[in-house]
Amino acid sequence: MSERKSTYDIGTFEGKRGQISVSDTIVEDDDNKLEEAEPGSSQQHTNTGRCIGEIEEKVESIAPESSLMNALIAHNLEEAEPGSSQQHTNTGICMGEIEEEVESIAPESSLTNALIGTGPSTSETVERSYASDSKIRDIEQVESMERELKLIYAFLKYVEAIEEPDARLRFWEETMRGIAQEAEAFIGPYKQNVRVEEKGFCNRLASTVKNLKADSKVVKKITKIRKKIQKFTERRIEYGIEHVEAFNSTSHKLYQNWPPSQYSEESDIIGFEDHEYEITERLLTVDEPHRCIILVVGMEGSGKTNLAKSVYDKNKVHFRTHAWVPISGKGSAVEILQDIRKKVIGSDQEPKGKRFLKEELKQMLQNFFREKRYLIVLDNIPKAGVWDDLKDTFPDESNGSRIVITTRDMAIASHSDSRIFPYKLHLRSIDESWTLFTDTLKNEVPKELEKLGKEIVMSCGGLPLTIVNKGELLSKKAATIDEWSRVLKELKEETGPWLDISEKVSGDLPIELKGCLYYFLLFPEDFEIPTRRLITLWVAEGYMRLGRGDKSPEHFAERYLMELIDRNLVQVTEKKPNGKVRTCRLPGALRKLLSKAMEDKISKGQGKTASSIQWNRWIVDHHNYTDASNTSYNHIHGDNIDTATLQASYEKSLSFMSFDYREGSQPREEIGNFLDRCISYRCFLLLRVLDLERVFRPQLPKVLRKLTLLRYLGLRWTYLESLPSSISNLLKLQTLDVKHTYISTLPPSIWNMQHLRHLYLSETYRSRFEPRPSGASLTDLQTLWGVFVDEKSPVNDGLDTLINLRKLGVACRYMSNQKDVMSLKLQAVANWIKKLEHLQSLRLKSHDENNQPWDLHIKPLSGHTNLSSVYFLGRLETPSIISEFPENLIELTLSASALTEDPLQKLGKLPKLRILRLFSKSYVGTNMCCPQSSFPQLRVLKLWKLEELEDWIVEEGALSRLRDLEIRSCASLHKLPDGLQHVKTLQELKISNMPMDFTERTKDSNSEDWFKIEHVRYVRTEP
Repeated sequence: MSERKSTYDIGTFEGKRGQISVSDTIVEDDDNKLEEAEPGSSQQHTNTGRCIGEIEEKVESIAPESSLMNALIAHNLEEAEPGSSQQHTNTGICMGEIEEEVESIAPESSLTNALIGTGPSTSETVERSYASDSKIRDIEQVESMERELKLIYAFLKYVEAIEEPDARLRFWEETMRGIAQEAEAFIGPYKQNVRVEEKGFCNRLASTVKNLKADSKVVKKITKIRKKIQKFTERRIEYGIEHVEAFNSTSHKLYQNWPPSQYSEESDIIGFEDHEYEITERLLTVDEPHRCIILVVGMEGSGKTNLAKSVYDKNKVHFRTHAWVPISGKGSAVEILQDIRKKVIGSDQEPKGKRFLKEELKQMLQNFFREKRYLIVLDNIPKAGVWDDLKDTFPDESNGSRIVITTRDMAIASHSDSRIFPYKLHLRSIDESWTLFTDTLKNEVPKELEKLGKEIVMSCGGLPLTIVNKGELLSKKAATIDEWSRVLKELKEETGPWLDISEKVSGDLPIELKGCLYYFLLFPEDFEIPTRRLITLWVAEGYMRLGRGDKSPEHFAERYLMELIDRNLVQVTEKKPNGKVRTCRLPGALRKLLSKAMEDKISKGQGKTASSIQWNRWIVDHHNYTDASNTSYNHIHGDNIDTATLQASYEKSLSFMSFDYREGSQPREEIGNFLDRCISYRCFLLLRVLDLERVFRPQLPKVLRKLTLLRYLGLRWTYLESLPSSISNLLKLQTLDVKHTYISTLPPSIWNMQHLRHLYLSETYRSRFEPRPSGASLTDLQTLWGVFVDEKSPVNDGLDTLINLRKLGVACRYMSNQKDVMSLKLQAVANWIKKLEHLQSLRLKSHDENNQPWDLHIKPLSGHTNLSSVYFLGRLETPSIISEFPENLIELTLSASALTEDPLQKLGKLPKLRILRLFSKSYVGTNMCCPQSSFPQLRVLKLWKLEELEDWIVEEGALSRLRDLEIRSCASLHKLPDGLQHVKTLQELKISNMPMDFTERTKDSNSEDWFKIEHVRYVRTEP
């Protein structure tokens, strides 16, 4: 491997902000609708067959790569095995007949070129048309258009025969038919005008040319029609045309000459590496001899087939009998059984015309599979009922046989069979999408196109098929702002595979999930929503049931979010290193469909538009919304409004959120005045949510105390300096977020908020508690993050009464003149942590008065079975603590720990550890070793500023799942460990601020250490 792909910092995408005023149900004004093609003439041309038939005789020798089916079926086919001979059934027309029909189409047809992406574009063809002054050009244009019409009708004939086409395919068919009829309505009269006689149009043209009057309208009209054809052929992927799967011996040759994919096989599973590893383990494990069913579930275009194909190709050699069976059309049980029989038994001895009954096929296959270890992939099972019909075909011989099913129907996983193992494919994150996009392009994205490229990736909604489609399309076009902007504009108008999934929202989605899904419409388009924020908002809004037993409302909120992600309704935009969701969003195309559906529902149900409803339940300020009819915008940022108007609009409001991120005094004053007026005029008294996150220093009025039902107060990143004393009246408050503010002291009344569940403080500005009043308590508090502890902090009989915490972040400051007092405080903190049986995440820092790391007092944590994340900054007074971490630990960060013994020997035994960060001076020894079989689940390893480290050994079999490795500022380290050559899962290696001798060993394929990392996908070296 002589070169490396460049990687790009995705950064933060700033989405559009628009004011939405929502009434009783959530609504967003949205004028962007799916652009429909001009319907064309409604008159049916009746002589098409005769006219086209006369042309057929003149065009006989056509290259097979001009075939329409080559373009429409073979290109980007996700759901069928390349080269499959699987026959499409129940269509009423065989592929051979279509092939005969398209053999009269000239290979230079602009439609054919547009469909298969080769040859000159339609615009180039038209430009050549205008360049000629010859009268025969008009006639050639008409001739060419007739040939293209024949191609269109050949395919439409095939589409008509498909049983139960989805809405997208039917829309595409109707649109193309309208364009064809428009062309016919123009061509028919034109031919009549040139008096075509019985010998046929083509044979008579030469003799009539001299009688024709040149008419530039011919070229203009045909140009217009061709542009429509080109537009909708380029959009065929978005309308599901790639899933018209028909394979037989005749059609197989139609795609043999299709150009190879523009992206590598490795790109197919970007983001699904863990799934591939786990499925492979499930296939090959000797611990489960019984037959297992591995279920790969995801929406159309989510990468199910690519993932299954990758696993199948790499592991089929381990099975005596193996077969890949693509399922097309409706996929009846008899058809599938027949296909399996042909794959595993063959059809050489089959009597011609023999038709088997379902039970005959089952019995035949059962007998064949007896005593055989088999791997069968059933690609694209349509419904659970089909699997019910098939499952008893496959005997369980307790020999490790496996069946892999790809499907969109999650209902299969709900069957009672305990040996069904589902793997749900999610929409890909922004990072994963960008990697897939750039891999598909195969070229570095120019700097001037990066922003556009990221917008294109964002608009793909994490759907691999759309990402690859757009990448391949752009790889064949000039890398210009105009071309990429045009693709982005068209992409934003498309709804593609989201049509089907939006229909399921209205029909199949449980009511509790539906409310959570529509809540996403409150946020600006393309806004990446922190899950921390979303989950606590859902709870505050009352979307979650009350906790049962030890299950909190937040637990159910997380489950609901994961359910929406599993259903491909929500895209994970960023993951945490531990695999959890950091931010998420609603895919843009789905957002448009849901917004339109909600608008329609309100209009039909209430006979009013969204802006005319008398009162608003959710008030959202996006500030840059310019619709003059939006009353909320004018009320917030406009002139004073009379009392009656405010009461009519906001008396029953439950939520106010602002996304006005302007700096300066204007936004703080406008929002402060609006809140003051509303509350003073007895509006907002039912308010549950007041979310001002990132609003610059908003004015919080004194009348805030009247919001006695408020559950959520979000002030993160507002840079406020103090809280109003009236906050003591907000006794129903569940979440108070003042992280990244200048607030340093909490009022004593904070102890009286018995419903408080989440408290985020500003660690940087030393937010501290006052002593606890007698009898006061915060028994429901689950999150305490950023609390500051010094010699004055009330730990005993204060903080240590908070025993139900799930997340705890503490920063301790040691003062040299208070040595004895602080020593006792640190011991008290250690005792407090020891009592937190429900603790899941712990961050503990210790600094001295000069902000240098200081001592950490920690007691053994092995009994904290729920603890999954630990961050320690400070010298560990008891180094042996690292051997007493709980087995469920997933993420560990050590900084300034001053360990003298190799920590990898002990940490490598943690069975679930996925992320390990050893930061500055966490280890001060010279040698480290990852023993064989150590770190079986580790994905991320970061070694920063281990300045004494000289040698690092990785034994074969260690770090078997490592994905990302970063080595930074380890000045004494001589070389990369030889054992990295065996870590085949390593995807990215980052080397930063390392000595020249070290980096020279890894810079290219001629370097000394290259053999250790030649399999690594990305190697980045930074000064």
